[in-house]
Amino acid sequence: MLVLTLVAGALYVFMHFFNEWVFRYTEFTEHVNWVYLPAFLRLANVIVLGEFAGSVSTGLGVLVIELFFLDSPLTALLNIAASVSSPLLAFQTFRLLTGRAVNVHYLKDLFQAASIYAFLNSLTHHIAWSIADPKQFYKVDQVPIMFLGDLVGACLGAVAFTFVVQRTGLVNYIKERSQV
Repeated sequence: MLVLTLVAGALYVFMHFFNEWVFRYTEFTEHVNWVYLPAFLRLANVIVLGEFAGSVSTGLGVLVIELFFLDSPLTALLNIAASVSSPLLAFQTFRLLTGRAVNVHYLKDLFQAASIYAFLNSLTHHIAWSIADPKQFYKVDQVPIMFLGDLVGACLGAVAFTFVVQRTGLVNYIKERSQV
């Protein structure tokens, strides 16, 4: 599990910088993009590795990225907290709204979880950035763009994840674990 957690964290870092390279032209601000492919990896980490290991892998990935951006320690910690909490809150909200866990076999469930996640992620990051720099509180124009970027990335990721789950042994691994 430790190796999978580290690999998932490294994959997150790779996807973040790949996204920056491929979608540089869609960047709104340094931390907000109209397309953010790694958004679904935060959800997938929790689905595949579980809440604890999935959160650790995302947290490690964000920590490495923060080392490249050289944000203040407070901003880095708040970004990690927002990035780790958003998928957990999304799955809990999905359970609350539907009365059941996300079924990874249904793209509809993944899209719904991705939508909830994108909304919560944009809000938690806005709150985090506002705590680190109170002037950010008034830059609410970032929130809808981050929402859309995360939504696009998470939905594209959900399609890719469903494709992989249906065509590999990953579905058996997920079946053995309790569903998110």
